[in-house]
Amino acid sequence: VKVRSSAQFERFLDRTRSSLGSLANRTPLKASAGSQWYVVKVGDRMDAAFAARESSGSDEVLYAEPNFIYTTLLGNRPKPGTDPDYQKAPKLPNPAVPDPSLGELYGLERVGAAAAWATSKGSEKVIVGNIDTGIDYNHPDLINNLWTNTAEIPDNGIDDDKNGFVDDVVGYDFRDRDGKPFDDNGHGSHTAGTIGATGGNGVGISGVAQRVSIMTLRFLGGTSGSGTAADAITAIEYATANGARLTSNSWGGGAFSQALFDVISEANDKDILFIAAAGNSSNDNDKNPSYPASYKLPNIIAVAATDSNDELASFSNFGAKSVNLAAPGVSILSTLPGNTYRRLSGTSMAAPHVSGAAALLYSAYPNLKAAEVKKLLLGAVDPINGLSERTATGGRLNVAKAIESARVQFGNPQ
Repeated sequence: VKVRSSAQFERFLDRTRSSLGSLANRTPLKASAGSQWYVVKVGDRMDAAFAARESSGSDEVLYAEPNFIYTTLLGNRPKPGTDPDYQKAPKLPNPAVPDPSLGELYGLERVGAAAAWATSKGSEKVIVGNIDTGIDYNHPDLINNLWTNTAEIPDNGIDDDKNGFVDDVVGYDFRDRDGKPFDDNGHGSHTAGTIGATGGNGVGISGVAQRVSIMTLRFLGGTSGSGTAADAITAIEYATANGARLTSNSWGGGAFSQALFDVISEANDKDILFIAAAGNSSNDNDKNPSYPASYKLPNIIAVAATDSNDELASFSNFGAKSVNLAAPGVSILSTLPGNTYRRLSGTSMAAPHVSGAAALLYSAYPNLKAAEVKKLLLGAVDPINGLSERTATGGRLNVAKAIESARVQFGNPQ
């Protein structure tokens, strides 16, 4: 529920108790200019949609809506033995050599990562908020590329930096309300690895950005990989307030949410990119929008998935107007909790390739605006016949071309 002030919300509750029942179980969600947001638990006899309709008819309430549920965007997972590329946990050579499984990452080859690394391998100064199921922050291929909040003292139960979150050293768990956003699902660790598994450390794989600071923002979890709009909103707001240049969002579901739209718009006002998986329903997002990828906001990059043959994945959503570009998203090898690796498929796997590419651009050209990064990425795709009427650019990500385009426009990297 969004109201102009807490006082107006109290007046609304007093006036509507007879018709709406008890709405006393409420939690302040966030405050923004000229408004206050609440999460309200309706009474046992109340239906959330009914409560939202009744609340929205009030002069005090700017809008009210159900607290939508979102999930991770995994595609069809290949079964062991049916996919020659499938590996649960590749055995790493001993002694280790630089990124021993690098050759198995066809996605990096397709997007021109190695050529891009000749200009920049990334930078720890670039913060990427990975809004997902958390991260195994002890994974040897991730631990050195995680954002750390140096103003916070670990495990002392005190909000040392007074940002409203206790012990948020590597990020925060908005689902369980604590400073330990550990991945209990696997999805978030996998997306984090594609964004920025440490490159050249003799372990496992490399992300598109070999060096980066990944902020761990958990709002999804459990075996279903689900979470609420209210927690997603708080995660986005945290990233916006704590220095992220972009957020990577491999999740979706629910109907249009004005609250989610508003908080992504606020990120846009702060010059923060929002990179979103297009969805896995083989759906035309032009006709049937898939959120959050389909919000019409300038900072959103919506990403479809392609396979190793540069064909649109069978599960991938598309949209000649509403989906910007594609990236590899089928049988992508990346990190999982417990120091392991696995191949997964989905637009969930495609979006992190774009997030890592954006991080490389920011590392090479730190003064770029979000709109400039988006324009560079979309203007430097590799044209793919099968994408010509399925995405706005008709192409698949190529970060090397994007960096070269930046060099032409802005000169040599700083």
